[in-house]
Amino acid sequence: MNDHFNRISAIIIRQLEGEQLSTQEQYILDEWLRASPQNRELLSQLRDPQYVKEELGKMYGYNLDEGWQRLKVKYDANKNTAVIQKYSKWKYWIAAAIILFALAGAALLFEYFPAKVIKIADQTNKKPATDIAAPAISKATITLHDGTRIAIDSTNTGNLAKQGKTIIQKTADGQIQYTADEKLNAETQFNTLTNPRGSRVVQLTLSDGTKVWLNAESEIRYPVTFTQQERKVEIEGEVYFEVAKDTTKHFIVQSNGTTIQVTGTHFNINAYKDEASLDVTLLEGGVKVSNATHTVNLSPGEQAKVGNDIRIDRQVNTEEVMAWKNGLFMFNGTDIYTAMRQLSRWYDVSVKFNENITERFYGDISREKNISSVLNMLETTGSIHFRTTGSTIEVNK
Repeated sequence: MNDHFNRISAIIIRQLEGEQLSTQEQYILDEWLRASPQNRELLSQLRDPQYVKEELGKMYGYNLDEGWQRLKVKYDANKNTAVIQKYSKWKYWIAAAIILFALAGAALLFEYFPAKVIKIADQTNKKPATDIAAPAISKATITLHDGTRIAIDSTNTGNLAKQGKTIIQKTADGQIQYTADEKLNAETQFNTLTNPRGSRVVQLTLSDGTKVWLNAESEIRYPVTFTQQERKVEIEGEVYFEVAKDTTKHFIVQSNGTTIQVTGTHFNINAYKDEASLDVTLLEGGVKVSNATHTVNLSPGEQAKVGNDIRIDRQVNTEEVMAWKNGLFMFNGTDIYTAMRQLSRWYDVSVKFNENITERFYGDISREKNISSVLNMLETTGSIHFRTTGSTIEVNK
């Protein structure tokens, strides 16, 4: 699906730039246009500079240069559909391309998939009687060594607390940062950062410079200062790490009987207890993953699935894994049960399934949307329906 979407997107952008399409490209575009009226409407809108300007304006803070680089990397790999070749008029068509990319989970999912593969269309005008907004604030709290709890969102920017010789600060963009001189901290003290359901992603910088992001319903317990010969933390839920390199001290993450060891690297851990496995996905560097009976080493782009044994997925979609950190729900052949677990944590809702549902879903959906918009997108398949009562979502065929 992703390859076909990439090709259609590339063809549309080339046409917007005014390039001559090959016979094969024109045929692919014509087939896509015939697939649905929504596709034809989208192409018409992308040719309208006023529409492009208004839609881009809705994407608050979107950087065109970032969009340029993202699309350049995405499409340059395919020589047959490379579209980032010219810079003439680039500001207009790259803006259109950004909108096209943002609608990946909407009008561009078309009639090319098996019956059980579901296409998500964006129909956000439909509003249920009950709606739930995306989290507006971080509800995260820090529990200090002495048991004192600090609610991050209700505190001002600046120093939050002092643990020994370590200063805990809240930065202007809401991040939590620990600053310490390890030589002056003889005693090991522990803090815990807890990010509950229905809370925005929270970022933490540990005393060694390691950066940590916590998804909703996640927690990390860590030393205020790494005074021992190893840097060890414990987590629950989903956490992404960018570990500061230190060859003299391994960085160790422990969760649910699994140990991940590194010296400096970027990786994601999905350790929610209601998921089928604990997943460790490596983006950069190298990690060693161990449980009671097995040990594996990962290379970038690989994922370890830890259960009774450890399986390695060597073709994992890292963009899908990291979607939560990048503000998206990304469904890439995702079953409804997995999708609804993601929604339940983000919006802090309960989910009740009244029937067994086997369909799988594709599409990228912003985590900033109200839950009604996300559910409406899923409902457009016609094979699934939701009923919202308070904070409970019922799922039916």
